[in-house]
Amino acid sequence: MNGFEKHNIDHLSASNINLWANAPDVWVMQYLYGKRTAMGPAPWRGICVEDAVVEILLGGKETEALDRAMEKFNSRFMIADEAIAREAARIKPMVQIAVAELQQYGKPEFPEDERQEKISITAKGDGWAIPVIGFLDLVYPDHGVVIDLKTTGRIPSAMSAEHQLQRAIYAKAKGNMAVKFLYVSEKKASLLEDGDPAELLAQAKVQINRMEAFLRTLDKEQARAIVPLAPSSFYWKGSEELRKEFYGV
Repeated sequence: MNGFEKHNIDHLSASNINLWANAPDVWVMQYLYGKRTAMGPAPWRGICVEDAVVEILLGGKETEALDRAMEKFNSRFMIADEAIAREAARIKPMVQIAVAELQQYGKPEFPEDERQEKISITAKGDGWAIPVIGFLDLVYPDHGVVIDLKTTGRIPSAMSAEHQLQRAIYAKAKGNMAVKFLYVSEKKASLLEDGDPAELLAQAKVQINRMEAFLRTLDKEQARAIVPLAPSSFYWKGSEELRKEFYGV
């Protein structure tokens, strides 16, 4: 039995692989024990922005889409502090800037009754194979392009290594289409496509091999007992009590 089968892991994703590489303590808690860290206002804002952008691109009214986005955002937080208020204020300008950038492509295409297209590639090793899946934000077949929407407080000059891996997986799955990431802040937008997909996937294969060996060697209690801990990591922000409960520090 390989490590993935041993722990009932039936697929991977870019976020899974990136978390394994960057925060193995969080990875063990999340993927072996099913306990997740809290989602802060920034990623939740990103989800709400994307919902509104898609609604408008498909012909919906901006005012109604923005109202629904704000309602969804506010429903997540019982008490609004400064950080929450800041992210809420970013929703409208981010939606408007994203729509302005994307309107040139027309209406995106989606699978029937779905708002994202699921893609999958297969990672293989010695005696094992596992799907690596993802979900595409915006697909424009007539333009031969896939666009992933990323909202951010500051536009990067280059894609992060984590986003480059995500893009590489998408590019492998959609080999006949360009894959670009649209970064949108409350002031501007930038379309980026960094990294060599083949090189990035080769690096990811090394990480997946190590993940499988780790899982094959240990049961989940052993993994919890020996995995390196980084209590000050930003991955634990907002989930400090969960960390203390799970790891004792």
